[in-house]
Amino acid sequence: MIKVDLRNSIIEALPELELIQNDEYKEAVIDIWEETYKKSEWARLEDVPKNNKVRAYSNVQHTRSVTLQAIACAEIVENIHNIKVDKDVLITSSLLHDISKVFEYDNNGNKTNYGKMMQHGVYSVSKAAEHRLPLEIQHCIVTHTELSKVMPQTIEALILHYVDYLDSDLLSHVLHLPLALKR
Repeated sequence: MIKVDLRNSIIEALPELELIQNDEYKEAVIDIWEETYKKSEWARLEDVPKNNKVRAYSNVQHTRSVTLQAIACAEIVENIHNIKVDKDVLITSSLLHDISKVFEYDNNGNKTNYGKMMQHGVYSVSKAAEHRLPLEIQHCIVTHTELSKVMPQTIEALILHYVDYLDSDLLSHVLHLPLALKR
């Protein structure tokens, strides 16, 4: 992929963008992905691995899976428990939660200096803040990882946190890798 075609590639790679009703959120997600990839060493969106151990699946696949699982979970919670979920916050957060992976890993699958020195999610939150996305979205992004000292405080953050770990553990399981799940 030539980086000139990046914006269209992002829109094609992430069809879940169309599920965001708030146009400002949708544009911010596209802009953040575009800005991030332009600064990266990766030639194609699909080349960035989920992480350095789960290289058989791309970060795009993981992001899409987490987003769709989050939507399904939100619909169940709304339909069964009658608990309101802000789907625009949830979908926007899900699509941005792992954007920092383009800087956390190099083309050989090794952690970069950035990946070694910065907590996962910090870059994604800084980009969300830079694009004036609401605190609720920033909160979902920062609390999706167990590395965060802050616990999820909203329904949307809880959903993102758990579906991210579900997807990660499913991929690890199929690849016979240790799970993040703890007893």
